[in-house]
Amino acid sequence: MNPALGQLFLPTYVTPFLFFSFFSMTASPYFYFAKEGDNCTFVPVYPEIYVPRKIPFEKGVGQKFSQPSGSGIDLGFFELDQLSKPSPGEDIFPLVIFAEASSPSLSTSTSQEPEKPLPPMSTHAQITEAILDKNNEGHFQVKVIKQILWIEGIRYELREIFGIANSDGAGVDETDSGKECIICMTEPKDTAVLPCRHMCLCSGCAKELRSRSDRCPICRQPIQELMEIKVNNSHPE
Repeated sequence: MNPALGQLFLPTYVTPFLFFSFFSMTASPYFYFAKEGDNCTFVPVYPEIYVPRKIPFEKGVGQKFSQPSGSGIDLGFFELDQLSKPSPGEDIFPLVIFAEASSPSLSTSTSQEPEKPLPPMSTHAQITEAILDKNNEGHFQVKVIKQILWIEGIRYELREIFGIANSDGAGVDETDSGKECIICMTEPKDTAVLPCRHMCLCSGCAKELRSRSDRCPICRQPIQELMEIKVNNSHPE
């Protein structure tokens, strides 16, 4: 999901974004500063300023979400500091996009391909939390800070793994050492150090390192856990 910020008329803004979905879904942008509550629900901080609308979508790739005309928000109500960072200590974000999978029984799809049913009484959702930065030209830009998956009552927070892009071999020359373990320099790296999230070790060196040191070889932060990640190197023909 790649959210952006568009302007309908001064100073009212809307948020378009591109996405793909394996299920029918609804998407709602929460411009009014939303705070996460129990069970991955989100509560508006300023409900009088903006009321979100759920927009239905069928499953598919390369889809674009655009807010209906007249449903944008006047950012002039807020100070720039409120828009450019989460509220300290409260985890309130100025932009929250809530995408929720719909039950197939409620879908209006005319596709002949049967849609895989979701487990009964479950909610599958992706939540994107972002801030609004102002660039040198004075235009607002969306910067994603956090993404959350809510699957069958369990909350997962997505985190970036540093170095994983160079570990799958895709688009990387065979002589590029960036995909190899930084200790043995021969085996492919497949183990990340937590909590710093540096993927820089092979599984063998990771086990050896844990018995000899308690610090990440990249940043020297204390190691709390080592996570082995299996990267699929196969490519469709």
